Amino acid sequence: MGAESLLKIAFGVMAVMILGAVGHANHKAQKQHGARFAQAANERPVLLWVRGLVGIPLWVLIVGWLFSADWFPWATLELPGWARWAGVGLAGVVSLLFWWIHLALDSNYHGAMGLHENHQLVTGGPYRFVRHPTYVAFPLAMIALFLLSANWVLGLIGFILTATISLGRAPLEERQLLGRFGDEYRAYAAQTGRFFPRVLTSRQQ
Repeated sequence: MGAESLLKIAFGVMAVMILGAVGHANHKAQKQHGARFAQAANERPVLLWVRGLVGIPLWVLIVGWLFSADWFPWATLELPGWARWAGVGLAGVVSLLFWWIHLALDSNYHGAMGLHENHQLVTGGPYRFVRHPTYVAFPLAMIALFLLSANWVLGLIGFILTATISLGRAPLEERQLLGRFGDEYRAYAAQTGRFFPRVLTSRQQ
């Protein structure tokens, strides 16, 4: 088995791990709340268009890369070997991060924009450091895809797709959480960053 095959297998393992984490949390949410996976509910129309116009071609390109060695050679970059294998390491980190996120969410996972009727504010696990770890994990997964495939089209389209959705959905979700949890969410938000951990630059005297 060649190196390229191993790199493709690494992506496949990451994809299965991500889907497994999401599926596990979605199952627990359905069992607890009777919730169904409805990604389009309460979503901004522009983000649905982005998913359709960018997401579908992305998956077509991913399938082409996985099953054909000669697809779009014009988009292939000559990345050094260490960078390609760094993609394997990043894929492993992303896989573990997705499971950490969704185990922390437990039955509070919601596939769509919205909150469960008896939703709880999650502040443990990775949510202790950032308010939207999922919207960090998806762009990281696209960076891993870029390193594994050495294909700038896959990396660029994937990163634009996930970053656009992350930046578009995060403020909407925060408004929903603020409306539900009020001061509790304000206090939580004051201690955490949106996408990056908050760095304390001064100490209380």
